[in-house]
Amino acid sequence: MAAIVVAAPIRPSANSGNDVTAARWAEHLAALGHEVEVVPVSEESTGLDDHVPNELAAADLLIVLHARRSAVVASWWKQHRPRRPLVVGLAGTDLYEDMPDDVVASSTISLADALIVLQEEAVDRLHGFKPTWAEKAVVIHQSVSQVLPPRVPPLNEFRVVVLAHLRDIKDPLLAARASGRLPSDSLVTVHHAGRAHDDYWRHAAEVEERSNERYVWHRELDATAALGLLASAHVLACTSRSEGGANVVTEAIALGVPVIGTHIGGNTGLLGSDHLGLFPIGDHEALAHLLHDLETRPGLLAQLERRSIERQSITDPAVERELLGRLVTRLLT
Repeated sequence: MAAIVVAAPIRPSANSGNDVTAARWAEHLAALGHEVEVVPVSEESTGLDDHVPNELAAADLLIVLHARRSAVVASWWKQHRPRRPLVVGLAGTDLYEDMPDDVVASSTISLADALIVLQEEAVDRLHGFKPTWAEKAVVIHQSVSQVLPPRVPPLNEFRVVVLAHLRDIKDPLLAARASGRLPSDSLVTVHHAGRAHDDYWRHAAEVEERSNERYVWHRELDATAALGLLASAHVLACTSRSEGGANVVTEAIALGVPVIGTHIGGNTGLLGSDHLGLFPIGDHEALAHLLHDLETRPGLLAQLERRSIERQSITDPAVERELLGRLVTRLLT
């Protein structure tokens, strides 16, 4: 068995997507018998030569999350361990913002022996940049291993749940703004959990909460509480401007919660391009119309629920573990 390092960019929150993914992959690989360490890396570092983690120096294989933000450690690895495999897990910002113009991200992708993407549309996007990049890509959907709570949507409201930290790329108050455009007799409420990235976003959420009776900000919740809130949803709203394949969408699918979201590759790759719950990026009016339709047309909500249930097989931990193990075996053989 191999010694594997999973390197994840440092985030101020332990509930960031990178941290969750790194921990889950490490757990899967350890279950397959590998010796696995998760190592936090800083994109602001000028190099690793003076302080190389012992785990990294001794590893047989390196997996990094985020091509641009983990570029320093990826570059060091290929310079000092050129015969040992490098796997890059691509983030939404890599695929839908940095590429193809960011030289740092492009260099990391070119160095990689394999690329992990979280949904099928990402492979097509890579092919549009460079066919050789797409050839290195493996789709490994994010699984859900937690014990799932029962679904308990409240009867006295139509609950829309948003699970997103407050930062620009998530457009986290879009659903709140949309709820303000609904008829006065609407029962829609928006329950939002996530940490404010900075003072601007903290103030914005506090102002929204004071001025919008339909909006409740739960601040940052731990993983168990966040999953419990999701289980109470009539619908999950993923309003991001870009996503590689959001953990929260996968969790909603596992629970059978209907999903609505921006028309971006990270959502269509998980839900299908024909998904009826999609709306344009940043368009709170379109989202308001969709919410009104979902509240007043039970058949539409049922269709979205069926789509989540149909996709539940992609959330199976055994499938994710098998695909990770198969990839590692191929690269080390």
